[in-house]
Amino acid sequence: MSETRVYIDPRTNIEYSAYYIQGLYEVFGRESVTFSMHHFATLPDYTNLNFIIRVGDSSVKYTIDYNDVCSVNKTAYAWCDWYGKINLRAGIFDDYQHKIVNIPPGFGIRIWGLLPSLWVCLRNMVQTGCYTKRFVSGYIKQIRHLPITAYTPDNAKPDYVFSFNTLWNSDEWIRNDETVNLMRYNFYNAITDQSGLQCEVGFSYSMNKNTNALFQKYASDTWIPKTEYLQKIKQSVLVFNTPAWDLCHGWKLAEYIASGKAIISTPLANELPFELIHGRHVHFVSGTETDIRQAIEQLLADNVYRQSLETGARQYYTDYAQPQAVIKRLLASCPVAL
Repeated sequence: MSETRVYIDPRTNIEYSAYYIQGLYEVFGRESVTFSMHHFATLPDYTNLNFIIRVGDSSVKYTIDYNDVCSVNKTAYAWCDWYGKINLRAGIFDDYQHKIVNIPPGFGIRIWGLLPSLWVCLRNMVQTGCYTKRFVSGYIKQIRHLPITAYTPDNAKPDYVFSFNTLWNSDEWIRNDETVNLMRYNFYNAITDQSGLQCEVGFSYSMNKNTNALFQKYASDTWIPKTEYLQKIKQSVLVFNTPAWDLCHGWKLAEYIASGKAIISTPLANELPFELIHGRHVHFVSGTETDIRQAIEQLLADNVYRQSLETGARQYYTDYAQPQAVIKRLLASCPVAL
């Protein structure tokens, strides 16, 4: 039987690729996955995760587009056999449908410790000639994340809510103040109105500071380490999700379903390969403060319903969104028997 080998373009952004590399490790084994510039020397694009699966003389080329924007990278699309895309939006990709595989969102995880990360970074720098601060920062950020095994359900506190989010900058092209920032602001107002709850909510500034006076009530300079952040998420009796930067599927959605949380969410702008069903996986609301408040009160009052949402969210992750499930979904589209 021919040996299966997986070759990854070493120029990829490791922080954004780690989730899918973890999936490749789980499906094929770490010993079968390697970085090799040799297989991608003619490919000028490296803004996605590009990899090749080879079995004997057969090989299939894949791209995973983990970017927030709702567009296709034409160079990578022309190169690959199958194009995994997170942020699909109806009507935008009609010219590219025959290669595109809709995949659910992931999030930042750690796949190597400090010394292995430094070794992989150094080796890939030599392979690619990428000696930039941006290249190295992906490895540093990857170390600061938690392993995928940390994202498991835990018992929530019935009187505690945690929601800490980025206050995104907003302009005439990407109107975050009218979407993600406003939805989170509405949730903060609604949740802090609830009596008997300990609420820990706030906005942290992005690199481009948003100074909109409306949101400064909840602005904070607090930095929460990732371990503490995840612990607080697990302790929170419910969580709130809304499409993030430019209406993309944010990391938080994937973190919440992995952690088995009771999720209140505004409608999703982009498509998922498998529907998140209201009342089974998530509780959808319109986004108005009144609608969010009613949902909060329902979940706080109905323990059975809230716990069913927790179970449904985790089941969705197990079935569709965990790293190996994403990779297997891509492999299912493969025209070559690997």
